[in-house]
Amino acid sequence: MADNQGQQAKAKAAGGAMANVRYGVYNQPGPYAGQTIGEIRNQLGNLWNIPGDAQAYKGKEQLAADYQVQPGDHIEFHRKMGEKGSK
Repeated sequence: MADNQGQQAKAKAAGGAMANVRYGVYNQPGPYAGQTIGEIRNQLGNLWNIPGDAQAYKGKEQLAADYQVQPGDHIEFHRKMGEKGSK
């Protein structure tokens, strides 16, 4: 509960600005601006089955876990080519 309140506070600090997050067939616009990639991964990882080795990208730029999402960002999680399923 406290974690959710912290995320809401960050979204308010960022003006409740929207960003888009995508993994596979999942695509979710939401108030992600102000959150880090790590926070978004924690929030959506289990729900969307995002594997731990999936990397976050903004366009062709690979993002670190501490990257703070900006309003209007389009973030995508991808696995490396040729890697499918669990090892």
